[in-house]
Amino acid sequence: MRNKILIYVLLGIGSPGLAQWTASLKTARMLEKGGNVEGAIAVYEDILNKIPKNRQAIRDLKSIYKKHQKFDDGIIFLRNLLTIQPNDMQSHAELGEFHYLNDQKAEAESVWANALEKFEKNRSFYQIMLSKYGYYGLDGELESMLINGRNNFDSSFLSYEMGSLCQSKRVYDKAMDEYILNLTYATKWKKPIQRKILNMSDEEDAVLVIEVKLLDAIEMHPEIFLEILSDFYFKQKNFDRAINVKKEWAKTGEWNAKSWLKFADDLRKENQFNTSVDAYNFILNHKVSSQIAGKTLLGLAQTFEDQIVPEGKTHLIPYFFDQNVFFENPFQVNSSISPEHLQSSLSLYDSLLVSLPKSALLAEAYFRLGEIQYRILQDFDQANALFRSALRNKPDKTIKIETLQRIVDVLIAKGNTEYALEFLDKQMTKNNSPKLEQKRILVHFLTNNPDSTLNLVNDSFMSMNPIDPSFNDLMELKNILTQYHENTSKSLQNEFLHFQNSEKFIRQGKDGDAIQELNYVMEQYPQSKILPLVTLRKALLHFRLNQFEEALALALALEETPFADRGIILAGEIYETKYFKTEKAMTSYMRILKEFPNSIFSEPIRYHIRKIQQTES
Repeated sequence: MRNKILIYVLLGIGSPGLAQWTASLKTARMLEKGGNVEGAIAVYEDILNKIPKNRQAIRDLKSIYKKHQKFDDGIIFLRNLLTIQPNDMQSHAELGEFHYLNDQKAEAESVWANALEKFEKNRSFYQIMLSKYGYYGLDGELESMLINGRNNFDSSFLSYEMGSLCQSKRVYDKAMDEYILNLTYATKWKKPIQRKILNMSDEEDAVLVIEVKLLDAIEMHPEIFLEILSDFYFKQKNFDRAINVKKEWAKTGEWNAKSWLKFADDLRKENQFNTSVDAYNFILNHKVSSQIAGKTLLGLAQTFEDQIVPEGKTHLIPYFFDQNVFFENPFQVNSSISPEHLQSSLSLYDSLLVSLPKSALLAEAYFRLGEIQYRILQDFDQANALFRSALRNKPDKTIKIETLQRIVDVLIAKGNTEYALEFLDKQMTKNNSPKLEQKRILVHFLTNNPDSTLNLVNDSFMSMNPIDPSFNDLMELKNILTQYHENTSKSLQNEFLHFQNSEKFIRQGKDGDAIQELNYVMEQYPQSKILPLVTLRKALLHFRLNQFEEALALALALEETPFADRGIILAGEIYETKYFKTEKAMTSYMRILKEFPNSIFSEPIRYHIRKIQQTES
């Protein structure tokens, strides 16, 4: 209640009359809105007769005089107001404005000049007048006021406000002069000015002005303006210049690890991978906190990971259960990173990893580096060491489960499947996870009797909800085990074991050995039920090895099989992307629409056909 009374006193009213005063204001506004301007003015004047310092009534009355161009009345009102409140800066400025709007330029200049003299030591009045002079384009008066103000206060006085005003009027050279003046002598507006300069660079005719002004400013103050120039080049997507300028900024002694980390992360997000690696390495060559070092290592690992593109994503359709955890090829990736570049970068910070304190961040860095060694370089020993290090460095639950899964993958790749099962059994007593159960089923599928794998799959279904993410993967595996092994005569089940071995070789990065196993099935069991599945798998392995003639022949051999639609699409993809025979590719794709309208791939192919037709037209 005491606070409310204080507000009433400041407004110049007493609480008993509040309701009446509020009602009168509403009445005045309604009258104005209804076109009865004179009636509204009369109500405001009545309020002020009773409460001369009522701020709301004063503000509304000045507004109505200005809005309806009653400048003479406004001048009289403001002069009367100033006899009561002689130090009201806003009223002094508005009195001059009313004279100016009333075509009384000399009177306006006189009022403003007298007010500037009266308030020459008050910064706020200069800000009020900057707004007035700027709005009415009184550049000469504005320049004179600025000189006076900077003599009274400091050399960068109102430079931020002046720069903003010039920028809004698209006077970019003057705006830059003011911003540079501010950054040279003040620090308060540094970040807002940097943002304004970058926003200004969106205007095509401002780009060259900004660059020239910053280059000139760097001659005098490189420690201030090199960083801004780097951000400017980044905004212009001139990333090489951006990092070179930022390195020059660091040479001035202005080292900021957080700024560099953000810069490196932003480069990565822009897919500027080589430059981002350079930036991360630049950070690691400086003495930084363990937290920054951990984030830098993680960013560096993510940069490499970002360049790993699963080949399945580049295919028109998922040909061979591409999203299924039991059939995915972890090495089936494209990467723009050269192994030499990777090795040199990895060796650069190996020693740093062991010197940092344990943390979830460091654990994730180890995990991501292990991914690179496993999926790209296929250095399974080094990958295993990195994944083990991830476990020792307090990973969070998600990274821990992913790391345990990858350790099993590494053991499979190294041929240590028995130890992989022992490792899983031990870990699953402490980490009950459906993903680890899937890995256990995978190891059994790759190495043990298919009947035992089928039992494990059926057991999993007993405790699984159909909406579980792994339900479909298990169902696809069960269908393959049932169709090609369980319902096959004992004398012919050996062929499935060769298919099993081929999948194990794929998991070991031995595509050539996998092909040999599949060749054996095709040669020894030409009438086998599993032959179409084997043919499709073999075609895709040849495709991966860039052996496109073999892949095409096998794709075409899938005619009259359950995988005929996939074979036709794969043939079309080879014609289109490898032989650049668009017409032949289109013939293949059109067959899907005509001969396989119920295929689950008909809609993706229909979309792809339209895409080709639009490109050609």
